Amino acid sequence: MDRQQYAHSRMLIDYREGPVGTCSIHCTGADIAVNRHKTVQGVFAADYAGRQLVSAKTAFWVIGGDRSGVMTQRAKWAFERKVDAQSFIRDHGGRLATYEDSMKATFEDMYTDIKMVRERSRQKKAKGAR
Repeated sequence: MDRQQYAHSRMLIDYREGPVGTCSIHCTGADIAVNRHKTVQGVFAADYAGRQLVSAKTAFWVIGGDRSGVMTQRAKWAFERKVDAQSFIRDHGGRLATYEDSMKATFEDMYTDIKMVRERSRQKKAKGAR
């Protein structure tokens, strides 16, 4: 995962067995589901406004809006400060949410998002074969 490219959406899962970095909440949800046998000690998300990692559980999340999400059609962004989340909503739409709301939305979106990612990958391969 390219930390520069995904500085605004990256996450870190602090498993007792060792940390795992991801590019998005989509990949975080997938990793937690696949590794349900591991002990999650904490989850951190990039503050969309400042790019630093903050506690995902205490962050102010925005679901939706007009900005494209990472690995998902319905974006989910974390903000350290509520005022930054509200400013984003004012400028780009979406709704204020909690980490639990955002993770639930991630799992609700998972099937559609995986289909989207696979289709994009198929199209890239088809273009490369020409």
